[in-house]
Amino acid sequence: MKIRYWRLFQPTFVIFFLYLTGDAFYRWDGFRHNASFSKFVPSIALITIIWAIASIFVTLLIWLLTRLLERLCLSAGIKLYAEHVLMIMAIAFLSAMAIWFLRNSIWSVIYLHRELLFLSIIILSLSLTWLFRNSAERWMNVLYERITPLSWIFGIWFLVSVPIVGYHGWFKQANDVAPQIMPSSSITDKERPNIILVIFDALAARNMSVYDYPRETTPFISKWAEKASLFVNVKSDSNWTTPAMASLMTGKRIWTHQLFQPGDAGLTKNQFENVPLVMKNNDYYNIAFVANPKASPKSIGINGSFHVAPTYREFNMSVNLYGFLEKPLSRLFKNKIRLHNWILQEDFILRRLTDIVTRDFSETVLPPENVFERFIFFLEKNKLQKPYFAWLHVLPPHDPYLPPEPYMGMFNSSNEMSTLKSQWRIFQNRKGVSFISTTKKDVETLRDRYDEFVRYCDNQFENFIARLNTTGSLKNTIIIFSTDHGESFEHNYLGHGDFHLYEQVTHIPLIIKEPEQNQGRIIYDLAEQIDISATILDLAHIPIPDWIEGRSTVPLLKDKELSARPAFSMNLERYGASGRKTAGSVAVWHGEYKLIHYLKEDKSLLFDLAEDPDELNDLSDKKPEVYQHLIELIQEHLDIANQSRIKTG
Repeated sequence: MKIRYWRLFQPTFVIFFLYLTGDAFYRWDGFRHNASFSKFVPSIALITIIWAIASIFVTLLIWLLTRLLERLCLSAGIKLYAEHVLMIMAIAFLSAMAIWFLRNSIWSVIYLHRELLFLSIIILSLSLTWLFRNSAERWMNVLYERITPLSWIFGIWFLVSVPIVGYHGWFKQANDVAPQIMPSSSITDKERPNIILVIFDALAARNMSVYDYPRETTPFISKWAEKASLFVNVKSDSNWTTPAMASLMTGKRIWTHQLFQPGDAGLTKNQFENVPLVMKNNDYYNIAFVANPKASPKSIGINGSFHVAPTYREFNMSVNLYGFLEKPLSRLFKNKIRLHNWILQEDFILRRLTDIVTRDFSETVLPPENVFERFIFFLEKNKLQKPYFAWLHVLPPHDPYLPPEPYMGMFNSSNEMSTLKSQWRIFQNRKGVSFISTTKKDVETLRDRYDEFVRYCDNQFENFIARLNTTGSLKNTIIIFSTDHGESFEHNYLGHGDFHLYEQVTHIPLIIKEPEQNQGRIIYDLAEQIDISATILDLAHIPIPDWIEGRSTVPLLKDKELSARPAFSMNLERYGASGRKTAGSVAVWHGEYKLIHYLKEDKSLLFDLAEDPDELNDLSDKKPEVYQHLIELIQEHLDIANQSRIKTG
């Protein structure tokens, strides 16, 4: 009996759309806090069409493989029917779902090797199918009876999706035109400096030798900072990219701009109130070369504020499915459908499946020089006649930590953790970002690779500065060097994200090099990431809008003083039926003390950073007055933010 294509397609189609239904509820949970359902519908329609096409091709692949298997079985005298193939698929699917559930709950302390899991599922599926082969037809007929209504429902929604996507792709106008405001400065172009903001992603100040790290990880930056302004006590607004960069670009703390989660980019007033837009409307030419999709202007909701902002794919050296899909999706639906790249999201199943079969890498596919060289080429080609603001955001030293030779092996000569997949096995061996059955040796090896990556970044930054000098591009140009957040290898906390706000992820570098600056200064004042926003405008001689919560550090650059004030960092999320409640964590610094407060758990950690810079001794019970004061600071600001959310919601 020949295995029929359509006999395989129906259950495959239903399985695909059952997964998509669950994922849609997950996306909507974040999407609904900042946009209406009418804006979500086109996104569902687009992913429906793409996912249906994917199910057609996957079924075709399964059918071809089973036809080949059928011929092999017939030649061996074994009868293979469509029902047997479907049974194998069903058992494999249910087994994978069961293991996923156990892995994220009961067995969370056990590290499960992906290839071994895959092989085990295949063996289990084949064994059970062979054992119950005589019942396969009866069971599959029952399955078909159950899934037929679902296949009709999903099929009808697919047909409805076609005109919805057609309208938004070919008839609806893009809605990403930046609002215009009147220029507010009378300074001439000749008096205005160019400003280059260089962001190295996930660069921990504590792993930089310029900040007294014992390893020589940043020899050039250390030398370069000798004739620049080095800030030694700057705190990131968050421990992951999107909210931190939203704070830097808007000058607002996270509880104000409320970009908590992926998909929140359209929330509140970010597209109207951001630093690049203010500069654009004061006749600056804005450039964003951003190699991290989570930091892209679109992910923050400010892409209308830039004259030039290519997608991060243009800086990626690898050729893969994502790059193939990204260009047509962006060309047809960018600024028309909010989640036009839904299928390309890192937490969508397509990414997880392709990660299993992707080829291994031993060197980063997003090197810093791709961004730097593209920027220099752009300057040489365009000969800009007006001052420019350039945001150059490179991905390294973000994981995976894969510097090229001779940097790989500089601090650890072993071959351990020197490839993409070998590092991924460690990063996936976590619940959240905490260590699970990960040895101290593994973590230290990862730290070695990270330090080597930092050293590589230092060299690329040196080459970049040398090229700017050679081309004369540093005349009347200010360079601001910083990061979005740091990286952790301590406190049972690997990488960044989750709700931990230890110094490893919140202490960030900030170095400002002014034109012709020949004297260095070290600035010890406590500063925040949002202060960079106000500083950029002040350096550009543009009045600072009152919606910016940061304050300019320019007085500190002129050896003046600023009054002391607390600093905040946070990783927030919404929960509850209405999404009005806030969970996550908030850190506050005031004087020598730092408090990390976990909102939903209502617990806190208090540290005296002067005496305990590694945050090893919790003083919550020993310093009740300090504890109470810092808790009140957090609660006061959080109450204001929540009230604002309710009024605007």
